[in-house]
Amino acid sequence: MSADDRTDPYPSHRFVVEIDAVGTAGFSEVRGLSARADDEPEADGPLWRRLLVRDASWGSAGTTDPDGRGSASTPASSRLMLRRGVTDRTELWEWFREWTDGRGTPRPARVVLLDERGDPARVWRCERARPVRWDGPTLSAVGSGVATETFELAHDGITEVSAE
Repeated sequence: MSADDRTDPYPSHRFVVEIDAVGTAGFSEVRGLSARADDEPEADGPLWRRLLVRDASWGSAGTTDPDGRGSASTPASSRLMLRRGVTDRTELWEWFREWTDGRGTPRPARVVLLDERGDPARVWRCERARPVRWDGPTLSAVGSGVATETFELAHDGITEVSAE
């Protein structure tokens, strides 16, 4: 392998988070970029279990193929945990309040990993993201750290999209 063929991993500390109609926000940490698929095919197991799985997923996309047989499971994604230092920007808090007031709108969210030049290298899109939890900062008169708040977003699935 020549030096020109080598591709180094991207540093984990260069990223941005974009939420439609809320804007781009700087975060110190993003957790929950994950997806999993059921390791047991729906067609296996006793009939009662297959019926239970089918009925529990009734109305979900991707549970059967056109012939009515079980297909690959839809991947499940964990919630995104976004941590940032407390700022005077209030867009995320206002979006969260819309949800607590019963008038919230789901929005696509993108996590963009940047390369050494600051260009997008990898992009993950979370569909229909919605804020479900806010944790305020721990305030301590004896500490010297940055006041950090956490936003937790539920979403309807994560996909990797083109970085362009």
